[in-house]
Amino acid sequence: MDVREAELVAQKWTRKASFDLAKSEGIYLNDEHWAVIMYLRKHYLELGLPRHARSLAMDLDKKFFVQGGNKYLRLLFAAGPVTQGSRLANLRTPANATDISFGTSY
Repeated sequence: MDVREAELVAQKWTRKASFDLAKSEGIYLNDEHWAVIMYLRKHYLELGLPRHARSLAMDLDKKFFVQGGNKYLRLLFAAGPVTQGSRLANLRTPANATDISFGTSY
């Protein structure tokens, strides 16, 4: 078990915890949401925390291109697929995920 895997295991993350957090944010998690959340956790496990949110956003756009890419992801996660998706996956949010001065979030 490497450091990243150990960190994910130590989190004691559960799907129920994500479900409860999402519910408090007004989101009912379905299979489409879970696909993104699990992809984020797998991505972190394999590659670690991305240096910048933009690179993770681009990876998500490629991964979910067939479903509609970024537009599709924004329908699932209105606060941003990287920002809100990472929060629901119980992962640290990459740098520059939110730019309050522009009112944007990845």
